[in-house]
Amino acid sequence: MAAQRTVPIVAAYVVAYLALDWVSYIHPLGPFAITPWNPPPGLSLALLLTQGLAFAPALFLAGFAAELAVRGLPAGALAAAGSSVVIAAGYTAAAGVLRRGARLDPQLASVRDVAWLVGVTAAATLAVSTGYVAVYFAAGHIPADAVVRSAIQLCVGDVLGILVTTPVLLALLRPQRAARAFRWSWEEAAQAAAVAAALWVVFGIDPAYAARSFYVLFLPLIWVSVRHGIRGAAWTLLAIQLGIVAAVQIQGLTSATLLELQAFMVALAITGLFLGAVVTERRRAGEALEAREAELQRSLRLAAAAETASALAHELNQPLSAIATYVRACAILAERPEENRARLVETMGTVTTEVARAGDVVRRLRDFFRSGSSRLEHVGVAHLLAGAAERARPRLERHRVALAVECEPGLPGVLVDRLQVETVLHNLLANAIDAIVASDPPERAIGLRAARDARGMVRITVRDTGPGLPEGMPQDAFPPFATTKPQGMGLGLAISRSIVESHGGRLAADPAGHGASFSFTLPAEETAPLQP
Repeated sequence: MAAQRTVPIVAAYVVAYLALDWVSYIHPLGPFAITPWNPPPGLSLALLLTQGLAFAPALFLAGFAAELAVRGLPAGALAAAGSSVVIAAGYTAAAGVLRRGARLDPQLASVRDVAWLVGVTAAATLAVSTGYVAVYFAAGHIPADAVVRSAIQLCVGDVLGILVTTPVLLALLRPQRAARAFRWSWEEAAQAAAVAAALWVVFGIDPAYAARSFYVLFLPLIWVSVRHGIRGAAWTLLAIQLGIVAAVQIQGLTSATLLELQAFMVALAITGLFLGAVVTERRRAGEALEAREAELQRSLRLAAAAETASALAHELNQPLSAIATYVRACAILAERPEENRARLVETMGTVTTEVARAGDVVRRLRDFFRSGSSRLEHVGVAHLLAGAAERARPRLERHRVALAVECEPGLPGVLVDRLQVETVLHNLLANAIDAIVASDPPERAIGLRAARDARGMVRITVRDTGPGLPEGMPQDAFPPFATTKPQGMGLGLAISRSIVESHGGRLAADPAGHGASFSFTLPAEETAPLQP
């Protein structure tokens, strides 16, 4: 299977290499592949980056075939073989560094990837051009006075060939990316027109001043790169390069002019790729942040469901236990109905009340999960504190923790979702109990107090005698997943803060000399105080 897959790839690569070598064989220095633009190295690097270094022998085969078919072995088979070895070894080493050392992402979606591509390309092309020229110089086919210029032109041509060709080929070798690349819109049509207009300004007004007007080509490139990222930059650079080559051929510009323009094109390519990578990287970072925020919201909702379910269990435990007790009492009283008729009727009424209370809790929870909305009701603050203390009493007694409840006289009521606020109180009391149990202080006490603050809001405070808040913990941020409990998720305070803020209040940690103190505010009703 591997051989069946390899042969077509190698054959297609060699054919494409020969076609690119033949098309780009313009303004050469001597009968060699020393031209101002050499896309074959870009094709070779794309092959090795996507298919693996095992295809390195194909580079030698394609290089030797090009020397034979395109240039007719001008220096003989031995020199052609030597230059092909230099090309294959140099770009295989470059691909190895990018794949294994830099772990280059073939999508070139980050500034880091583009920096590695540019840096490794510069080093590899310098080594390959030096080796290539050295082979033909040693064979006596390149004079000494042409060595430097030959190496410079080959280096510029290979750098440009890689920076312009490789990113486009990497996009084309991914079908889903390639399909997206060819979806045109009115904006993309306008951008293509801007590229054509910029090329006309550079070459159409006065070709003799093309190099001086080259900066105009930066304008459409910047526009496309900012809008479409690295893919847009890659395709725009290819369009500009093809336009430059076509203009040079049509207007008959000299090799020196073409080399100068290609040197400017290298700067344009580096700028475009880096700008496109910055845009793509920031866009992906934004998408990743949105995904993380969405995931966090889902986690918070799950945690809120768990926290609410815990509160539901505590809320239902009392009425269900009471129902069971009263039903057993009814069974005992029913053994002598004539003697206990009044007590039996009274007890059954109590059972009905407890059943209605449990049903109300279930209905409110169901409504909350159906609509996500709150069910506001007028509640006395003292009633909230008493209910929270009663639900926490079994744990308090089990761990020998004293609870002192204090409510300022004449405190106005609040308009809140009772179940949600009870969840906040349950979480704060549970945290206080856990802190005391974990540290085992000499004094095991919790204070639950409600009073009016300076702004007229109702402030409910839970203070414990535990070890206090860890150093560096935010006083009011309570980031999700930050916890001091070995088995904690770090979501209780974050959820409690969201609930309090949805009621128009604020949850914060108060400075305390000893232990921890948390308080939250609720808007007070400006009516007469509600009686619990």
